[in-house]
This record gives sequence, C-alpha cells and structure tokens, in this order.
Amino acid sequence: MLKKFMITILLSPLFLLVPITVGAEGINGQDWQDEMIYSLMVDRFSDGDVDNDFDVNVQDPLRYQGGDFQGIIDQLDYIKEMNFTVVQLSSIFANEEGGFHGEWVKDYTQPEPHFGTIEEFKQLVDEVHKRKMKMILEIPVMSPEEYPNLEEVLLSATLSWIDVGVDGIQMNHLKELTPAYWEHFISEVKKAKPDIFITGFEKDLDQTELEAYDQLGFDSMVNVPLNRLLREELSEPNQSFQPLFDLWEKNEKKFSRRIAFFDNQYTPRFTTEMLEKGTYPITGWKQALAFLYTQPEMPMVYYATETAVDGKELPENIPLMNFRADKELSDYISKLGQIRKEQPALTRGTIKLLYEKDGMVVYQRQYKADTLVIAVNNTTKDQAVRLSKEQLEDEKELRGLLNNDLVRSADGEYQLVIDRDQAEIYKLMEKSGYNILFILSIFIVFALFGLFMYIAWRRGKNKPID
Repeated sequence: MLKKFMITILLSPLFLLVPITVGAEGINGQDWQDEMIYSLMVDRFSDGDVDNDFDVNVQDPLRYQGGDFQGIIDQLDYIKEMNFTVVQLSSIFANEEGGFHGEWVKDYTQPEPHFGTIEEFKQLVDEVHKRKMKMILEIPVMSPEEYPNLEEVLLSATLSWIDVGVDGIQMNHLKELTPAYWEHFISEVKKAKPDIFITGFEKDLDQTELEAYDQLGFDSMVNVPLNRLLREELSEPNQSFQPLFDLWEKNEKKFSRRIAFFDNQYTPRFTTEMLEKGTYPITGWKQALAFLYTQPEMPMVYYATETAVDGKELPENIPLMNFRADKELSDYISKLGQIRKEQPALTRGTIKLLYEKDGMVVYQRQYKADTLVIAVNNTTKDQAVRLSKEQLEDEKELRGLLNNDLVRSADGEYQLVIDRDQAEIYKLMEKSGYNILFILSIFIVFALFGLFMYIAWRRGKNKPID
C-alpha cells in the first residue's frame, strides 16, 4: 500500500505539465465555417470492391481506375486522421461510356455502376456520420441542350439524394443555367431541408460574378478569384501577399461564407506550378497549407495533395491515389487541422495585416479574448520582424503552436525570427514565468520520499533478528 502511495506521489507533478487546450468537440461540428474539406474524385481514390471493376484499366488514365464507394469507406479513418471534418465527392451519377470523371451524366437518379449501388452509397454516408464528419456531393450541371428537362430533373434528383442523408451539395458549372433558376432551385431545396449546405462553383468566375452569385442564396461559393491569387503568390518565393489582404479587406463580411483552395479537377496541380517555377514542392506545400489553414475562408484540400502529386491537364492531374507515399505532408496537414480545430480565432476571428514585405508576412487573427499571430516566410532568406506594443499587447508572450517557438516581449517589442520556407502559428498568452505549483510539488515529493526512507529504515532497524 505504501509503495502504491509513493508511486502516485512521485508521478503527480508530471500531470501538471500536460498542456491545456480548447476541446475540439466544443468548437467543431456545428457551423460550416468551422469545417475542413477533403475533396476527392471517386474513381481515382480507392478500389475497395473488385466486383464492380468491369471495364477497368489502370494502365490507361482515360479509363476507369476502380475507385468506388467501398474504397472510400475503407479509407475514411485515413481522412479523419488528417483532421478533415468533411468528405466531398465528385459526381457519383450514372455516366455515358468513359465518364470516369462524372461529368458526362446520363442519369442523375442512379449511381454510376462502377462506383457501387445506392445501398452502398447509403452505407458510405452512414460511415461518414459515425465518424462525426459530414458529406458534400458535387452535382455537375450540363447544358439543357444535352439533357432534356434538365431543370426539372436536376431539382427532383437533388432532393432525392438529400433524402439519402448528404449534408451538403456543390453545384458545378453554374453558368449553364440562369440566375433566376438558381434562386428558385435554392428556395425549393431549402424548403425540403433548411439545414442543407449549398455551395456553387464555376471555373471562370471573376470577382464581380462571384459577388453576384452571393446574392442568389448560396450558403457558400468556391472562391475561384482567390485561388488565382493564392497560386500566384505562393508558387514561388518573394511575392507580395498584399493583394490577398486587399481582397479580404474589401470582402470582410463575406469571407466566412467562401471556400479557399489550391487544386481541383479543373486546375493543374499546384505542385506542377511550383516545379515550373523552381520551388521544391514539399516546402512549398507547407507554406501554402499553413497559409490556407490560417486564412479566414473555409479550407478545401484536393486528394493527393498530401503526396505532392503533380499533373497539368486531365487526366494527368487526377492520378490513382498512392497511399504508400511519404507521410511528411499528411502529418503536417493533420497538425494544422488540429490547431484549426482548437483555435476559434482561425475559424471565426478577424484578420489584420501586421507586416508584409516581398514574401514575408505576419498577420493577426482575433476572436473575443483569443489572439493568434501567424508568420509565413515565403522568401529565400531568414527573416526578422519586430512587432511593437501598438500592434500587439505588451508584457505577454507568443507561444508557437506549429514549431514550439517562444517569443517574449522585451522593451515593448516582440522579435520574430522565421527561417526561410518556414511558418509559425503563435498564440498570445500571459508570460509563463516560474511554475510555483510545480516547484512546490517537487519539494513535497522529496520530503515525502525522505519520510518514506526514514520509515523503511526504522522498520528494518526494529525487525527482530532470527
């Protein structure tokens, strides 16, 4: 009994060292602005059922590769381990011959046989929900000339898929139908399921058109104009971040309603763009992802980003997923996702530029009493930045959440030193100083240990000799 007591006493100070974090369950899972999306192409992700592998040829990138609903189910834990909260699927509908990408829809009411049955899709939805994640289904819009009665079919089919249990829909190729139709479509869908998340995508949108679609009732829009800026400013070093902050300043009330991304099936891979400009993809992606996860819009990551896959045009940009690739980027994504879950300032906070010069940027995200400072060094040299007490509250410290850096205020300033190609996410906190409770507990442990040794000695001394 005495030994158990002493072990407990000796270990108790260690529990004082456990960091206190905000419970992720309390932050995530309610509002869409808190979510992180993993978007994938069904045929190119994971083959879990060989029985539907008819007409599959993995040697021909223009043929089906075998990805299906069961394959996604098999890899849901993989997605969740990277801390994504939403799985977004490319078009799952029955397609014309060769339509592995899901764009040549022939029947919006049935799943593509290569992917599985409606029962298997329902199982996929259930498995997503069991893991406390959500699902978004992409619905490509064809021209009315190609699909008779498109407007009526699109609405009725969408309502039937919502009944299956999907949490959101992304309508692709918005320009194929009129703004008046989209107002009607959204109104009818919301009548059937008020909490359904409806987002829209059009690959050639400019800023004016994006804002016009905002007015039609979409819950969110995939931010194509922002994508162009992100790729321009992060694909090579020494590029100014100022245009991005100018954009957010003009759209402060709308950025929480938008989705930020680097890649999708309609773009060349960001890896390819970095390679063309001489940027090493792993470090380049780390910079880009750190920025994506700390900017104010909902982050969406396209499948195989975590393997730094390249490819310029379809089908090169949508290869079969390689789950055996190096884990460096997937681990980095997981860490960023955990930080975003635990820090409400990243999902709900304001954004304020503190410093910017030719690829070195420092900005603040603030929500209520929480303040984060993000530093991204996308330059070719190590950088030092001084923040004054006019910019940041004095007599505190910045604790690094990403790389465990620590910066304390001195003479009314914070001096940040960021290596080239590195980023850090700091949380503004009270200066830690000495942990009096911990020091006191150490003294208590030694005192109790001395008492224990004394008692053991007395017992040994008083023990009769046989």
